[in-house]
This record gives sequence, C-alpha cells and structure tokens, in this order.
Amino acid sequence: MKPTTDDIVEINQILSLWAHLVDDHAWDRFGEVFTEDAHFDSSIFGFAPVTGIEAICHMASQEGHASAHHTTNVYVKEGPNDGIAALSKGLGLLSNGAVASVTYTDRLRRTPGGWRLASSTLALQAPSY
Repeated sequence: MKPTTDDIVEINQILSLWAHLVDDHAWDRFGEVFTEDAHFDSSIFGFAPVTGIEAICHMASQEGHASAHHTTNVYVKEGPNDGIAALSKGLGLLSNGAVASVTYTDRLRRTPGGWRLASSTLALQAPSY
C-alpha cells in the first residue's frame, strides 16, 4: 500500500514514541507501538529475536541496552499487501559513553488503534575507515 501524508506523519510519531517508551521503561505502553504479534530482532546486540509484546517488553528490560535511544532519518515507503515499510536510523548512548548507530527495517500494519510495528529488525552501522 502506498502511504499517504497522514500515514507518514503517524508512522514517524510511532517510531519516535518507541524511543521514548523504551528509555522511560514504559513497558505498559508498548501496545501503542507494536501489534500483539510483533516480531523484534535485535540479535546484532546478542538478544534472541522475540515475538509478542510481552516478550518484547521482557527483552527490552534486560541489561545491555542503550540508555538513550534517538530515532532519525525516517523513510516511509510502500509495503506489501495492506502494510507499510519504513527504514530509520537510531542512535543509542551506550553505558561506556560511546554512541551506536543502527538501521531499523520495519513493517507496519494498520490496527483499530492506528499504525503499529508488526516487525522490526536492527542492523549495526559499523564505521568504515
């Protein structure tokens, strides 16, 4: 489905809200961002891929995550069937003071509550010298 301007704005809000909720440990609000059956893959950081909001909350509450998440460079595009795809960058402040850059590859699905993340996969952006 081709995204409308309203879709693009709503999806930018959802992706930005994700960073605020995870930083605030607002696990009870993850339903505002994810579908019930969402798949989240941050295996690049050593976490097993998980499915479902409860599993995503549990994974996100474990030690080893960045202490601050920043969503940037959101690009929303046509997705398969009735869905929409999005690419975005993320910056995370690590416990040692370093900053990690990731790319999120997301699929979103419209629900009665609006657009929600159905799957999210992180890829680490390593510096090339």
